[in-house]
Amino acid sequence: MDSVLATAEWQAFTAEYWGVAPARLEYAPRGAGGPGLQAVFYADRKGRLLLPPYQPHVPLGFRPTPTEAAYRIQRQWLETARLLVEDMLRRGIRGEVTFSPAVADPRPWLWSQFRVSPRFTNFIDFPFDLDTVDRAVRQHVQRAARAGFVCRRSDRLDEAMACLAGSEGRQGFSYGMTLAGLELAERLLGREQFRVYVGYAPDGQPATARVVLHRPGGRACDWMAGTVQRYLPSGAIALLLAHVLEDLQQTGAAGYNSCGADVESVAYAKTMWGGRLMTQYSILAYDFRPLKHLAGDMLRFWRRRAALRRGPAGNGRAAHNGASRVRDLGMRASGDGGTHK
Repeated sequence: MDSVLATAEWQAFTAEYWGVAPARLEYAPRGAGGPGLQAVFYADRKGRLLLPPYQPHVPLGFRPTPTEAAYRIQRQWLETARLLVEDMLRRGIRGEVTFSPAVADPRPWLWSQFRVSPRFTNFIDFPFDLDTVDRAVRQHVQRAARAGFVCRRSDRLDEAMACLAGSEGRQGFSYGMTLAGLELAERLLGREQFRVYVGYAPDGQPATARVVLHRPGGRACDWMAGTVQRYLPSGAIALLLAHVLEDLQQTGAAGYNSCGADVESVAYAKTMWGGRLMTQYSILAYDFRPLKHLAGDMLRFWRRRAALRRGPAGNGRAAHNGASRVRDLGMRASGDGGTHK
């Protein structure tokens, strides 16, 4: 596992900030010479496994034995994954647990009657070339640069917090992160693994920020992002993400994980940067939180269905909303929001 999310430093931060205990699980059903599986979970006071707030996914690494035979690799995966599934059944899980895209076959969880739902993210592989992205993105990058916006890594965590608060207030969510939390993460991970990027307006005011988790040779994770509202039309979001990708590429990252492409408007924006759409699976048990989430999904589904069945007026509103969403992509062509999917 080459992700920062699997490091001891990230586990120490998560344990201290969110008050959970790291649980590194390892399975080798045939002993040291056979297939193996590792996963980094966290546990609450009751010992239930969970994914802490705004952590992109559970990092997981599967190691088959050396073989070219696909059926052997698949059989070894089923053999080792079954042990993890049984552990999750014994311990119990709290809420929704999302695995990294490394889990391509979630059937062992389905066979044990867990609820399995697909989630999505975008991978951008390096080397990255800005010429390969949507023309609208390039235009926003150029406009912001011509206007005098500049981007750089920053140690002013208070400026990053101001940008994050801009998106939280506008979109009605909370990262649950404080300035002290950012300072703790920077202290434990170090500035190479914990990278804060800020885009500044021509007058020097912070306009947009991204917090990225990076480990040399691994795929960087876009952890959090935010933008001050008045700078949304400026192109600063696109300029900053272009700078982030270039910097990560030079620093030795293998690629970039946008950490979420499930929200429709954000998905459109992230698509404009190219990359690969990746599936990652969420596992849910039958406790209160997942059932509450399921009830909410059912209510939203029936409301949307009822709106469309009302006739041409409803369809007209839907078409208008779709057109507005496409026009709005230019303002947030990077998918502002980080792990807010």
